This record gives sequence, C-alpha cells and structure tokens, in this order.
Amino acid sequence: MTPVTAKCAGCGRPLKRPSPTGFGPVCWRRLNGRPARQPAPTPDLGAPVPHVDGQTEIDLIHHQPTLWSL
Repeated sequence: MTPVTAKCAGCGRPLKRPSPTGFGPVCWRRLNGRPARQPAPTPDLGAPVPHVDGQTEIDLIHHQPTLWSL
C-alpha cells in the first residue's frame, strides 16, 4: 500500500506540510497576497526624570575631545 501524499488544491504539487486550507504556501500567497507588515511599536518614553536633590544638572553641549584636551 502506498502512502497518501497531500497535494496542493491550486497547482497539484505535493505538500511537505499539509495545511487546513489545502493550498501550499506559494499558491496561498498568489491568491491572497502577502500579509501587511505591522509597523514597529514606538517606545514609550514616559515622563521626564525628576530632579534629585544634591545633584547638579549638566548642560548637554557637544564637547569634541581634541589632542590638547586629553
């Protein structure tokens, strides 16, 4: 007795992994198109960090180190 192989309902190719729809992945994409990409979630930055007593705020100014400053 030969084993029964599942075939694609769209093109008749043998399926390695049978699906409930009966279609292979290639025929499924051909009929339904590619799934839409989900946008990456934006990180929640939350509230700014509160001031802590005893610490001094430093200005965020770009300081380019040079040979003379090292």
